[in-house]
Amino acid sequence: MQKARQIYPKITPEAIARILDYTTNLEVYSPRREIALARLALAYTRWEGAAEMTVGEVDAAADMMGLKAANRQQQTEDLPDVSSEPVTPQPRQPQTREENLKPTKSKPATVREPVYQSDETEPQPTIAFKVPSNPYSEDQAPVEREAASLRLPSRRFHLKAVGRGAIIGVEKVAHFQDLALVRTLLEAAKCQPIRQRSTTNRNQLLLSPTDLHSYRRVPIAEQMLMLILDHTCLRDCDWQEELLPYLSWAYVERASVCLIQVGAVDARHELRAQKLMAQSILVPQITAGIEAGRGKATPLAHGLDLALQTLRHAMQHGRSTIQQAVLVVISDGRGNVPLEASRLDKIVLPVGSKGVEDALQVAQLIRGLDGVKAVLLNPQPQQYGDLPLELAEAMGAKVALIQPLETWEVK
Repeated sequence: MQKARQIYPKITPEAIARILDYTTNLEVYSPRREIALARLALAYTRWEGAAEMTVGEVDAAADMMGLKAANRQQQTEDLPDVSSEPVTPQPRQPQTREENLKPTKSKPATVREPVYQSDETEPQPTIAFKVPSNPYSEDQAPVEREAASLRLPSRRFHLKAVGRGAIIGVEKVAHFQDLALVRTLLEAAKCQPIRQRSTTNRNQLLLSPTDLHSYRRVPIAEQMLMLILDHTCLRDCDWQEELLPYLSWAYVERASVCLIQVGAVDARHELRAQKLMAQSILVPQITAGIEAGRGKATPLAHGLDLALQTLRHAMQHGRSTIQQAVLVVISDGRGNVPLEASRLDKIVLPVGSKGVEDALQVAQLIRGLDGVKAVLLNPQPQQYGDLPLELAEAMGAKVALIQPLETWEVK
């Protein structure tokens, strides 16, 4: 290794051309791949102790990586010439008498210890090594992050952001909208000694277009993710896998999030659903609300009513900025608390199927809202399996099935 570090071989033009043969036929081109192959071939040349890096070293390095050349031709000039004539063995010369009389040194006798073989053969572990067909696994690897996570997404409904978000800084502008007066005056004050030389009235503050600064604000969300989560029906189904695409959409689109918890174990009022609002899916309260345990009651009608009131206020009241809402409902439809009981926080007997009927009535009102896309994730309950379908039909929602957990996962 120390000797190889002291060798600096020369790279021949033929070796460079061969490196390009291996990298020009790739679907995804990157100069880093050419550099990687050249460095590996150079390291192999230094290990062999050669003075030049030839085509052979490049081919050896490419075989290590599993690469195939675009126009691979057999290099016959490097192979030795082999004659087709048969080679006759030479007769062995007999030893002379003097050579036979030479004394030979006797080797010391080695004592061999007996080796006892075991009666049972121990199986040796076999290691299966599979050579990948594509040495660059990053070409087919799934995307695990957003391509531009720090860049704001393009606006879909408005050409420019509305100046009503929280102030996070200032920036230079060429207009008079939403001016940051203090920063503008401070910038103008820096150049007053120079600007007042060209005027007779030195008691005035001279402004220039380069002094104008406006507030930089957080963009207000144009889309909303409304999630109604029935915690009492999540025991035996893989609901996280079906919910993940909608959470990813809310993160990519920078949508605001409204979580309606139905039947949560930590609910303030057992007979009522509770609402959590956030400007982003990254708010810790949203994650904690999604992962909450199951309670005893299922006020599904009240949860749908909270969603109805929130959607109306967000999309129809005042200078609304929410242009599109995605409503995701995870429920088996078995609401056991009537809407009137949730409002009064008191159960009035008899209940019967009043909770299911109230939920279907509120769902029909949600169906009449414009700009709302509804999806119901069906946990496929074993009892009353038709209730989720009736709830989806009342809302006009699409239905996606949630796969049940395996037996070993439930245990």
